[in-house]
Amino acid sequence: MRRRLRAASTMQLTGTLALAAFGITAARLRAAEPSHSIWDGVYTAEQAQRGSWQFASHCAPCHGATLAGTGAVPALAGPTFLYNWDGLALKALFDRIHVTMPMDNPGSLSPQTATDITAFILSVNQIPAGNTKLSDDAQTLKNLRFDAKRPE
Repeated sequence: MRRRLRAASTMQLTGTLALAAFGITAARLRAAEPSHSIWDGVYTAEQAQRGSWQFASHCAPCHGATLAGTGAVPALAGPTFLYNWDGLALKALFDRIHVTMPMDNPGSLSPQTATDITAFILSVNQIPAGNTKLSDDAQTLKNLRFDAKRPE
């Protein structure tokens, strides 16, 4: 009888510890999720304008002037683009631009240029501008969620 009680107590304690560990993991995952949306006015119109000039110089030769993509080069505007980035942190898009672009000279864009191009891409996708400049700060970008549609 005592063995059964001890076994039951051990199983209950193990289950409680497992749930506590899961709770901690879930809390950490929630804490790591972006807390603000790109729909919160995360860039300025001035930034997007600068980004349009930078895009024309560095990106349009491959992605096209309308951001529609060319051949195997993906579009940077429209439903497919929005779907592909939906739910990710804006840092992922920024990093793709900053680290891997342009294809003929990866990593050559300054953080400021990559930020301005990111703002331009958001503007072309009809994400509204705000009063705050988009920052190239990694933590700030991690806290911005790329939502394909305006959150309700």
